[in-house]
Amino acid sequence: MNQTASTKTPLFFYGWVIIGIGFINLAIAFGIWYSFSVFFLAIIKDFGWSRAVTSSIFSIFIICHATMGVLTGHLQDRFGPRWVIPFGSVLLAAALILTSRAQELWHFYLAYSFFASIGVSLIGFTSHSAFLPNWFERKRGLAVGIAMSGIGFGMLVLVPILEKIITFYSWRTAYLCAAAAVLFLVAPLNLLFARKSPAEMNLSPDGDSSHKKSEGVTPKRAIEILDRDWAGRDWTLFKAMGKKQFWFLTSAFFCISFAYQSTLMHSVSAMVDGGLTQQTATLFFGILGIAGSGGKILFGFLSDIYGREQISTAGGAIAALGIACLITAGSGNIVLPLLFALLFGIGYGSAAPLLPSVSADIFSGRAFGVIFAMIGIGGGLGGSCGAFVSGLIRDMSDDYSISLSMSIVSLAISCTLIWLAGPGKIRKTVRIKRPQQTGSVVSTDSKR
Repeated sequence: MNQTASTKTPLFFYGWVIIGIGFINLAIAFGIWYSFSVFFLAIIKDFGWSRAVTSSIFSIFIICHATMGVLTGHLQDRFGPRWVIPFGSVLLAAALILTSRAQELWHFYLAYSFFASIGVSLIGFTSHSAFLPNWFERKRGLAVGIAMSGIGFGMLVLVPILEKIITFYSWRTAYLCAAAAVLFLVAPLNLLFARKSPAEMNLSPDGDSSHKKSEGVTPKRAIEILDRDWAGRDWTLFKAMGKKQFWFLTSAFFCISFAYQSTLMHSVSAMVDGGLTQQTATLFFGILGIAGSGGKILFGFLSDIYGREQISTAGGAIAALGIACLITAGSGNIVLPLLFALLFGIGYGSAAPLLPSVSADIFSGRAFGVIFAMIGIGGGLGGSCGAFVSGLIRDMSDDYSISLSMSIVSLAISCTLIWLAGPGKIRKTVRIKRPQQTGSVVSTDSKR
């Protein structure tokens, strides 16, 4: 337990405020991220580019986002979200304004692929993964899952709103509206309320306090360290990179991102190819997003109880089943695309809480932000390859079946690699049956 922990039990743990702010941040950041699937068709119509060429805008965006993640992790470790996220918000808003004025392909590459990717990195997944795990130990999966469910909320709410703005006005106006949301909501909210860790507020993870312990209040669950030597190390980036677990996770992130980003990027286009209108396809994309929100909370909670490896496999299997529904859909069939949205959304939702939780279980420490960001480069490369390759195969074959089948295989490989990394061999959450049994249950995470 952190030695600076408050001696009084707080009425409400501030960590849940951090989770709420994270929910809003991620809803807007990833509403903008995944809205490219509706901007995609509008840009093709406006400029007459191929799907492969237009997909390259998003592919380069993902590569730049992943590369920037290392610096994002370092900045979060050093300065925290109170300064990093507002700065990223200003940068992202400026980038979206520039994107709205794009006239050539290289304009998109510079404004959206480069500058917007940096802004999203500073306010998005990598940024939050660097500090959210600081606030919780026993409820890490659940808490991170709730915050990450904001991604699905953004897909449900922001993507359809932007699609309507594109339909009634233009894609350029839609980008200006997105810039306003980032600048006037995300920036001030985080400048006022965001904090890096509970220690900054004289608190401890999960809201525990020395006062609780003195009264004999015992939590229902605690972290059991299975490999004390590993968990007790002060992990740095170079130490982590010398371990096979680091490369298992990096490869797993590559495969899972290949599957999810390629499917998400092209899902609206694939459903339109299958006979749906763009409005119906966008509606199903929103349903996918809200199903993903439920999946993030559900799988994050279950991973705290049943283990990261088991729940990762379950999520991947459900997502693969959803992709299979999209492959077999066609001729205007509505049932199978709807099943795709529900199943893929729920399964895809498992990734957001599990990836940072799995990484924190293995490499928790003061440099976790940088370590996770470096692992995330694998995810960026996978997502970039998946988005571009899917567009290229569609142009060549006039069909998405091949690339969607590749995504199913990629998911199976990613699940296997997480089992090989073995977060459950290092630490896990266990139920405490009697107070006298808690002596064998320890946690080293609070030293962060």
